[in-house]
Amino acid sequence: MKRSLSSLITDTNVREFKATEIEIGFIHESSSQARTDFNDSKLSELADSIRKNGILQPLIVQEISTNKYELIAGERRLRASKIANLKKIPCLIKDVSTRDAAVIGLVENIQRAQLNAMDESLGFKQLSETHKLDPKEIGLLVGKSRSYVSNSLRLSKLSDKVINSLKINDVSMGQVRPLINLPHEIQENILEEIKLLNLSSRQVENKVREINSSEPSSEETTLFYKNYFEDKTGSKAEVQTKKGKYKVILNFNSTESLKNFVEKID
Repeated sequence: MKRSLSSLITDTNVREFKATEIEIGFIHESSSQARTDFNDSKLSELADSIRKNGILQPLIVQEISTNKYELIAGERRLRASKIANLKKIPCLIKDVSTRDAAVIGLVENIQRAQLNAMDESLGFKQLSETHKLDPKEIGLLVGKSRSYVSNSLRLSKLSDKVINSLKINDVSMGQVRPLINLPHEIQENILEEIKLLNLSSRQVENKVREINSSEPSSEETTLFYKNYFEDKTGSKAEVQTKKGKYKVILNFNSTESLKNFVEKID
């Protein structure tokens, strides 16, 4: 069940939700903004709509000092308002913690279905690393399951070069997802092959399988299959080996998670 933005605020010092007109030059973008991809044509469309109808939903900001505000949610509206040459825009002023500001911005983007998979993954990663939150805690904050967050976080294992190729649509998510558990150097070598030969996701999977089957150590094999099962199930996995035999233990936190896994393999 998704939580409302207001329910995510843990600070007691929260102002009333009353829109205030703030000069656009006083508002600064947040460093915790999850979105990195902004479509110019869609921003222009939004700017045209704002010129005709105004801003229908206020931005959420935090006051840093006199005439200085940091954006919490509404970066597309802020950018479009600048294109529309607005002088002032309606805002809701909130006093929240750094973590809550990051969560509110991420939740707004997720609930509006505006984030691509990579930006969402990096947003989760920022919450995890900056605020020491595990997938279950992040899931509770943003209204997603633990397995959903875990699977999304795995995308952040892709190298910067692979991520950039995804963002400019040189490759698809299906083509690069099999690369997640490989070292970055190998990811980028295969990336060049994908672009040069237009490899399908199945061809990439086969290539990765060949790499991982080239006489790896027992420890490497165990780690590979641990990552493989965790990637496929979204649940924690344990792989044990003894005398050439393997035992795989999958852990599910709920009946729903188990049912989802059974449906995938059925």
